[in-house]
Order: sequence, then structure tokens, then C-alpha cells
Amino acid sequence: MRGASTRSTPIRTAAAPRTMRNRPRSCMMRSMPHEPGGEKHRATVRASFDKQAVEFSESPVMTDAAALARLVAWAGVAGSERVLDVACGPGLVAAAFAPHAASVVGVDLTPAMLARGRAIVGERGIRNVAFVMADVERLPFPDQSFERVVSRRAFHHFPDPAPVLTEMARVCAAGGAIVIEDQAPPADATAADAMTAIDRLRDPSHTRAVDPGAWTALCAANGLALERVWLSSLELEFDEWITRAHPAAADAARAREMLECAARGEIPGLHAWHAGGALRFTVGLQLVRAAKMS
Repeated sequence: MRGASTRSTPIRTAAAPRTMRNRPRSCMMRSMPHEPGGEKHRATVRASFDKQAVEFSESPVMTDAAALARLVAWAGVAGSERVLDVACGPGLVAAAFAPHAASVVGVDLTPAMLARGRAIVGERGIRNVAFVMADVERLPFPDQSFERVVSRRAFHHFPDPAPVLTEMARVCAAGGAIVIEDQAPPADATAADAMTAIDRLRDPSHTRAVDPGAWTALCAANGLALERVWLSSLELEFDEWITRAHPAAADAARAREMLECAARGEIPGLHAWHAGGALRFTVGLQLVRAAKMS
């Protein structure tokens, strides 16, 4: 697949790091903005994803058939389940679940993404998928409406993952399951902060990736039993990744500058390199499954 590949562990190790004292100024992180939230953040999400809808739906990273099939397999659908796709974007996950479920509903905050999703399922002749515009912190469905509730590559856009997971648990039926795939932060705290800064330069709707160790408490607080967490990494090509989000030129240049620092080994724990004339890097991925107890 051009532009990205998924691996169970990082395949490259950065060169021996420089000390913080000797690190070039270009590699030092600027202060990140405060964690966004509320209506201002919702407006930022809409603005960011309205302009990404087409590129998002055609990106090799997002359309990877093997990755979508893995998500469906983790959900364990048998054909009779009602599925909810939270922060569904252009409906790629909803469309992937459609042949394996009784019905699928995709929920998103962004009109352009929902329009793209309706177009995609229409083009494919899919008849058991519907789309609803809604805030993921206030899902417009009764309790226990779905046997499977899923979300892909969205939690790092939520100011606080807790209320979103609470809503996902509320609408999940007893005996059902919640499956989440999302970005995972580097284990090194400095590298995690650097990746967060790079992500926010690319897309200001990015907040922060959930630490994999946080899921146990998040699930327990919502009547969920954490069953599995699988960690892997995704290899990305910088130009495809940055272009898809349409950032300001200065922000794109700064993001590249920081990843170039990582490629020189100046940000320990952040893996970047050059191959085939392109700047490439890895981001962590996590796949989480939890069962709804009652």
C-alpha cells in the first residue's frame, strides 16, 4: 500500500540522541496550546474535517482493507447486530461493517463527512447504513440501542475521552462490545509531547492520544470489562499525511522541521527517517475491545 503500512512493532530505532543542552533550537517544542474543549473545539473539528472529507475518504491509510477487516473481526459481528460507528467520518468503517451486520448507524459532527459517507454507501449500493449528525458526547439514541459500538481514529480529537466512552457504554446493549482503534502516544514522555505538537500543527482539532494504560480505569468507570489492548505502529509518508489535512504553510513547515529533527535522532523515541526521497515516520496505534457487562 502506498503511503502507509501497519507493523506490530516499530521497525527503526533513532540514532543516538543529542543531549537537551546541545539540541538545535529548531528541534525544541513550542508551548502547545491549552487542551481545547466546548463549542470552540467543536467548531474547530468541523472546520478541519469539512476540508478533509474527500482526501480522508480516498487516503491509502484510511481505506486500507486489511485494517478495516481487522476492526470488523475484533468486533465479532455475526450478522444480527446493530452497529454504531462513533465519529464515523466519511463512512468507511460503517461500509465495512455493513455486510456483516443487521444495520449500521454512523454518527459525526461534520456535515461534509456525513455527505461523503452517504455518497460512498450510495455508490456501493449499501442499504443498511444510515448517518446522523450529532455530538458524540450526547448521542441521540436510547440506552442499549446497539450490540456493537465502534470508533476508529477519533479519540485523539476528543478533549476528554471519558464522556465519549460513557455515551458509547450507555447505548451499548448488555452483552455487547465496544471496539476502539486510535493513535497511541510514544512511551517516552518527551516524544509523546513532540508528536502531540506535530499533530496539532497539522490539525488543530487534535487533542492528545489516550495512554494505553488508561483504558482499564476508563472502562471500569463505565461498566465495561476491558478484554484486549493490541499495540502496533503505522508507517506514514509525510507529504501524503500533511497534505490531507490542509494546514497553513508555516505549520506544515514546522511539522516537517520537527520530524527532520527526529530523523537526525534529536527527539529520542520519535521514529522518522528518509526513504526513496521521502520523509517517513511511525505513529503508534492501539486497538481496544471491552465488553458491556449489564
